[in-house]
Amino acid sequence: MVKCLIIHNKHEGCYDFQFYEDESSKMRLTSITINPPKIFMFDSREQAQDFFEEYINDVDVLDIRCKKGEEVVHIDYCTCGIIELDEEENPVLFYNKKNQIFLMETGPQVFLPPQELKNDVKNLNLTNRLIRKCKTLGREQRKRYIELGKYCEECQTKNDSGSDEEAVDSDNENDDKK
Repeated sequence: MVKCLIIHNKHEGCYDFQFYEDESSKMRLTSITINPPKIFMFDSREQAQDFFEEYINDVDVLDIRCKKGEEVVHIDYCTCGIIELDEEENPVLFYNKKNQIFLMETGPQVFLPPQELKNDVKNLNLTNRLIRKCKTLGREQRKRYIELGKYCEECQTKNDSGSDEEAVDSDNENDDKK
């Protein structure tokens, strides 16, 4: 079973700011380089650690300004790779201008429900919240609302029949004028 991963992201071409500018359309085009990561899998931390240390030594390019004979003395703003260590002083991250290399251990896996199910749950929770906030009316209030509803229906019926008669009357008047 895979216990450790080494992931190497290469950034060759990512920092190349050459572009083509079209004067007629006033448009600037820049090329994009996409470099897929290399992934190495290991069954033990020791195997991964050994490989990681050898691999970063192969990838790292020392800045000429940092090399003092056989010794390496880093100066400010050099382009040498940077190594980050874990609690046990083992390298777990290397990066420079063109590379990022991570040593990662597998951990707990996260299993998420599908988005549709998440949306359904949110809708149900919202419905439940609204139902809890909704208050029930007392018997007396219900009777009043029913009477109000009946009164509104009667008014609407009168308006509908009255507007029909008015429409017929106005049509007859228009016919007489012709």
